[in-house]
Order: sequence, then C-alpha cells, then structure tokens
Amino acid sequence: MKWFWIVWFAVIGMPLFAQERLALVIGNDSYDTVVDLQKAVADAEAVSEKLQGLGFQTITGLNLDRRGMNQRISEFTSQLDAGDTAFVFFAGHGVEIDGENYLLPTDIVTPTSGETGFVKAESIALSSLLDRVRATGARTSIAIIDACRDNPFETTNGRSIGGTRGLGRINTPQGMFVIFSAGAGQMALDRLSDEDAAQNSVFTRALLPRLSEPGLELRSMVADLRTEVRDLSRTVQHNQVPAYYDELLGDFYFTPAALETTAAAAAPVTDIRADLSIARSVGTIAAFDTFLENYSDQSDDYSYQVALQLREVLVSSDTLTQTDDTVPFDNELPVVSDDIKVMRETQAALNRLGCSAGGADGIAGPRTRRAFANYLSASGSELGADDLGTKHALEELDAKSGTVCKAVASARTPTAPAVTLTGSWKYKATCALVIKVTGSINYANAGGNKFTGSLTDSLGQNANTVVFLNDQQLSGTDYFPGITVTWRGRLSEDGNSFTGSGSTGCSVYAWRVG
Repeated sequence: MKWFWIVWFAVIGMPLFAQERLALVIGNDSYDTVVDLQKAVADAEAVSEKLQGLGFQTITGLNLDRRGMNQRISEFTSQLDAGDTAFVFFAGHGVEIDGENYLLPTDIVTPTSGETGFVKAESIALSSLLDRVRATGARTSIAIIDACRDNPFETTNGRSIGGTRGLGRINTPQGMFVIFSAGAGQMALDRLSDEDAAQNSVFTRALLPRLSEPGLELRSMVADLRTEVRDLSRTVQHNQVPAYYDELLGDFYFTPAALETTAAAAAPVTDIRADLSIARSVGTIAAFDTFLENYSDQSDDYSYQVALQLREVLVSSDTLTQTDDTVPFDNELPVVSDDIKVMRETQAALNRLGCSAGGADGIAGPRTRRAFANYLSASGSELGADDLGTKHALEELDAKSGTVCKAVASARTPTAPAVTLTGSWKYKATCALVIKVTGSINYANAGGNKFTGSLTDSLGQNANTVVFLNDQQLSGTDYFPGITVTWRGRLSEDGNSFTGSGSTGCSVYAWRVG
C-alpha cells in the first residue's frame, strides 16, 4: 500500500501544499431598518477563527453595509488565483426574489411600495458573487450561506417582497459546492428558543466541530450535518434540513486524515474507502487501475465494486469521445450514497412508480438521477434534486402508489445546442506544480453537438481538440504531440465562458473573445 501513497504524493503533493486556501467570512446582525439577528456575527467570528486554525487566509467582515460587503468581496477575489481553494461564509438576512437569491447588507432599506427592483439593486446577488469567484480560476470553491431566516420584507398587507421565507434553489457553477443552512422555502433557526444560551445558530453549532474532524470528506460532512440540524430543529417542532448543490470535481477535506509520524511509517493511515476517495478525486483510469490492483484481495467489498463501475464509465466516455460523433445524455460520474441501503430502496421505489431507475445497486448514476428528476416533475413534489438518497425522500416515495412518472424516451439524440462553442476563446489554466498557462482556442461546429478546433498555449504547444456539448456539459479531448488529454467541463448559461478539469490535473477557465 505504501508505494501507492509515494506515487500519490509525487504526483500531486506539491500542488496541494502550494495552493492557497482563502476564505471570505461575513456576519450581519445589526440592520438599520429590518429586524436584527442575534447569532450571525458570533457565527462569522467562530467560523473565521476555525478556518484560520485550518490554514485558511481569512478576510472577515462584521455588520457590513453594501459598500463594505462589496469592498470585502473585491479584496477576496483580487487575492484568489487559478488553482486556489476559495471558501465563502455568509450569515445574516437573505431573500429570494424572482428566482434569484440576495444577501442583505446592514443598510438595506425596506421599500414601502413593494419595489423588488430597489431591493435587488441594493443587495448582493448570490449568483454574481459565485461568478466572481469562479472567474478567478479557483480550483475548488465552497460557499456556505446561513441566510435562510424569516423574510424581513414580509408584510401582512399583501405587498411582501420575495418568497415567504428562506432562499430558493440555485444553479451552481461547475467546480463549486454550495450549502444552504435550510432547504428551499424553509426557515433557518437563529436559535432554538428565547432561552437558548448557545452562542451560535442551530446550523453553525453543528458545522463547527465537523470542519476540524480529520479525514471527513465534504459530502460525508454535509450528510452528517443535515441529520443533526434536522434533529435539533425537530426538538422545537420545526423542520430545517440544510440543502446542498454539488458541482465540485473531486473530493475535499477541510482537515486531511492524520498522518503517522514514525520514521518507519510516514504514509497516511488509510483504508479501502479512503483510497477509493483518492482514486475518485484523481478521476483517471490509471488511478482506478492502481486502486483495483491494490485491493484485488477484497473484490467482494462494496468500495471495490464501486471502483469497477466508475472505471467502466470512464472507459465508455473515452471511447465515445474519441471514436463516436455522439455522446450519451448526462454522462457524469455516478454519485455514491453514504447510505447504500436507503439508495437501493429509493431506486426500487422509483422503479415501482414507473420512473425507470434501473438496477437497485445503491449508486445514484445518471439513470437514477434522471428517474428522480422525472418523479419530481410528474408528482409536483416539494423535494429537491439534492434530496435523492435521503430517508425523508424515501418515505415520500413509499407513500406513493400506482404509476407516477410519465413515459421517458429510451434514448436522446443530440441536436445542435442552443448555445455554441463556435468562435475564438482565451483561457488560463493552473497545472501540475502550480504552473500557470495561458492560451487561445478556435472552435468550429462539426455537426450536431460536436466541435473541433485548434489550441495554442504560452508554453509554445499546439493541439487539435474535439469537444462534445450536451446541454451545458462539455466532454473534450486535446491531442498534443506525444500526449492526449481528456477533460470535462461546464459551459456558462450565457455561453460566454466555461470551466474544466482534465486528466493531467489542470484547472481551466476560458472566456469568449470573438
């Protein structure tokens, strides 16, 4: 096993420790004209202190007006560089208006005429903040938004501004992981009761100890966090389940697993699940081959079977990208549920309702996700896509009977996309050893969803490139002299920029110039 870790650190050890970890932390309690909060500043201070102890360079702002929030955001994004880890935490008031979520500065003024445009102009749009972070080329971006309290603009005369409570669902840019302290339309508790002496909000008090737990991967952390917050809120007859939106490529640990310190054993203490996480983070066929070879004596283990399936997905994707003019709809890697039994029962329930989730294997692959999305659409459920694989979603499915889902076509034929890659692009990338590369690409449509082009970079290299565009998902292959690079990415909604991550470990941000 130790030689696997020697290779691992030789390949990615330097970039991991060379990359900066930067955090923006804002907490607003004292509002000029809307109701004050009691825990937001304390939450921000606690999170900031915790992150500093974990090696984050932290920019903290308390009780900020609009100008102050914009100044802190500009300071934060100006320090971010390609390849960095970016973390954003906001505690305070927030409101959803016309499908967009807005973070409220302390000097927000309550309009008397229900003017939503005024509130939009005087607040910080969450999507704009996330786009500014993405534009820096940060490799990993995580945002935690504890702004799902009561709508401060709600009135009793029918002139309320925004949703009744909480924030709405979002479209998360690729490379980002966003956590809301409550689900869409839910209210996050500032405190359990007036007698609650805890310094932090219900959400943040559950979050803090998990940030410093060694070896706790982000998705596992969120699964535990959701359960604890739900259970705490139920003690006061309230329903609060944090929501998350995952477009992160690879795994993330706030606190890596502890290392052995003896001279004879300098490698991390690992097990089959930890090594599977590493193989998934690298995301290449070679990484899975190494994992499968190391654990060939445990071929009956669930993690081993997952690795086999993930490798098969990569092989199929590479074959289609290089030899076929079409790629299947939604060819993302499967998502593995932490609770295998619940996921299997969920898949069985979806099949019973006519939603065609495929075999009940406990892995939320593309077919299972499509089946759950079809159920949400056909049933009018208030669940969100992030509820797939949860116990409360399974309870709802089990309560249904008959055929719920409409018939779904067994195949989807790619057509010319609504947005296009055709044109000239510039890009910047951070690769191994934090080498920064810039360059240009020219794409032309080769029919349907296929685009071909030529690429040049600041290292003097040239390549031919082939890219397939399915909705906003990109699957590409760059043919350099002596090496072929495969990559996946996501095109922005307006079609003018995209992010991607390749088999060489490079993180890319590209923007249209013509």
